[in-house]
Amino acid sequence: MSFKVKNSQLSNETLGVLNQLIELDINASAAFKLTRILKYISSIVEDKLKTEKKIYEKWVMRDETGNPIHPKDEQGNSITSSVSITDMNLFTKDMSDLLEIENEIPFDKLNFEDLNLQTAKIKDLIKVEFLFN
Repeated sequence: MSFKVKNSQLSNETLGVLNQLIELDINASAAFKLTRILKYISSIVEDKLKTEKKIYEKWVMRDETGNPIHPKDEQGNSITSSVSITDMNLFTKDMSDLLEIENEIPFDKLNFEDLNLQTAKIKDLIKVEFLFN
């Protein structure tokens, strides 16, 4: 059996939570399934990040030397943590299309009880809820 997960649910943070679960003292068969799922999802996240970078490169505004142009605040100071985008509507559409892609994960979902967790952080479980029946 398999399950689907959208790109919007997958990130480096998701991989971090999965890695934390693998490190715990959990049921051996659940750990094995989790390891296989992690390897599969890692490749999807890597491809997603590469595509995000291509979209960024396609739509970022650049100066004559090829450097990204940073927007300015109300005082005229450059906002170095941001970049100007040539067409925000098309950029947003490309990113939204990427995030809406569903990936089929060719493994069974896990039963949460199989992990035998004594404690868990809700913020972490929310990131990997797609894994469980």
